[in-house]
Order: sequence, then C-alpha cells, then structure tokens
Amino acid sequence: MKRTLRSFAVGLLLGGLVGLWCGMNIGKGQPLLSNPFADVSLSQQASRAGRDVYESAERASREAGEAAQAAGREVRDSAESATQ
Repeated sequence: MKRTLRSFAVGLLLGGLVGLWCGMNIGKGQPLLSNPFADVSLSQQASRAGRDVYESAERASREAGEAAQAAGREVRDSAESATQ
C-alpha cells in the first residue's frame, strides 16, 4: 500500500513538473522542450512570426492551386461530355 501511494505521489509530482514546463512554453509561444526561463529576443519572436505567416500562406496557396486544378478538370470533363 505504501509503495503504491509513494509511486502515485512521485508520478504526480513528475507529471506536474513536466506539465508546468510545457505549459509555460505554450504560454510563451515557444517550442515545448525549450527552456521556459530563457528570455526570447524580439528578433527571435519576429522570426517565428514570419515563419508562421510564410507556412500558412504556402498552405493556402497550395490549397487554392489544388481547388483551381479540380475546377479546371471539372470544366474540361463537362466540355468533353457536351461535345460527345
């Protein structure tokens, strides 16, 4: 019984510490396993923000291109079926 209770307490303590570490990083917008106590410079924040904007713009343009290709195929198929 004591061993089970001790194991539970140790697990709870370790889980709380890991959760606190990751929670602080999430709150600061940093990678999960980085140091939550390190100061993040303005240039690093700007770099991360620029990277996020670039990735989202790239994803949006890829999705728009795929949608345009699908619409073009649809138009082509309807034109082919209309001529037959």
